[in-house]
Amino acid sequence: MKFLKNISLVFLLFIGLNATAQSYRFETSGVSMSIKNSKGNWSPYSDFKEAKIVVTLDTNKDRIVVYSEVVQLYTILGYNDPKTNEEGSVDTFQCVNGDGDKCVLAIRSMKGTDVKQLYIYEDSRVLIYNMKYVK
Repeated sequence: MKFLKNISLVFLLFIGLNATAQSYRFETSGVSMSIKNSKGNWSPYSDFKEAKIVVTLDTNKDRIVVYSEVVQLYTILGYNDPKTNEEGSVDTFQCVNGDGDKCVLAIRSMKGTDVKQLYIYEDSRVLIYNMKYVK
């Protein structure tokens, strides 16, 4: 009987540990964009414009949400291995946006600073958000 109690306790403890959320919250300070024209050429990136919005990365729900004026929801289909070099690291995610189109999102962390950048690569545009981790 004591054995069953111990097994039950371990099982409940294991479920409780797995239920903890892996959610990360960021606040952005600016956004820049590049757009692909009808000839397939990319425009230069725009100057960063102020953008005070929240971005969440929720690995339990496999999604990234950008709470801009129009909420951007990205479902994560795959997690690429992080890449690290002397400048910092990049975590890349294979995603699908709210319209069902495939896209790639990447979070770049630069060494020696708390500033991160979120890159959103879609077929016709690329967005870059400067952001800081807040939770």
